[in-house]
Amino acid sequence: MGTLIIILIVIIFLLLSYFFYIKYNLKRIAKEIKYIRDSNSNLIISSELNLKELNMLIKEINICLSEEHNMKSEFARKKTNLNKMLLNISHDLKTPLTSSLGYIDILSRSKEISAKAREELLIVMERLHRLEELINSFFYFSKMTNSSEPDLTKENLISILESTIAHHYDDFIKEKREVIFNKNTNKYMINTNKEMLTCIFDNLIVNSLKHSTDNLTIDLNVTNRVTITFSNSLLTSLLDISRIFDEFYTIDISRTKGNTGLGLAIAKQFTLMLKGEITASKEHDKFIITLVF
Repeated sequence: MGTLIIILIVIIFLLLSYFFYIKYNLKRIAKEIKYIRDSNSNLIISSELNLKELNMLIKEINICLSEEHNMKSEFARKKTNLNKMLLNISHDLKTPLTSSLGYIDILSRSKEISAKAREELLIVMERLHRLEELINSFFYFSKMTNSSEPDLTKENLISILESTIAHHYDDFIKEKREVIFNKNTNKYMINTNKEMLTCIFDNLIVNSLKHSTDNLTIDLNVTNRVTITFSNSLLTSLLDISRIFDEFYTIDISRTKGNTGLGLAIAKQFTLMLKGEITASKEHDKFIITLVF
């Protein structure tokens, strides 16, 4: 009887040891899958257990991982080619457009043309400037999606924001509107990329200028971080906040303004590349974008 008990204890011990060994290997396999997924590696899962069922499962997992890796590689290749194409198209369009604007400017200043012709040339120039703006949006979009880690320098964030606001001062005055800038400090130094940060502020201000009819309020609050909110009235209830930062997202009212839908997408991507956060919300009739650095 004592011998039987000892045998049972040994069997139970062996079964428990095997159970924990299987559990250890399953945990190791889970870690390998997570590593392969996070690192986009083309490694495969291996097994130290000679279990037919487990080996069949691992084989199917490896097939899925291989197919996913191939799909990601193909997607990355096509995306790179598309971005290069957009970049080349944008560059090829900008050169003749700049020349055309120069010639039209010279013609519009000529004393030999009539007032009516000068007026029509100014309309053409306005349309070409709008086309230039659209091409620049595509150029920034292409540059953004092809760029790696940005070069950072120590900059005064508030100074950059004030300069950007000043750049659009006349645009708001022409529409009898203004930018109300509230801040609790005059200086906030940050490691950033000045060009990208300026582009973020510029796109958010231009978005308000185009898609609202009232003043733009910018509130800047510095604590252990800087929070900036851009708020203005909503022109339409059709705005889908969940898609506001999607590339090429527009609403019908935006089409009349020639909007590409790239401005806020660029602002979001640049913010993320600068290790910041950007969100959008609606409060009653207000549209609010919040930046945190």
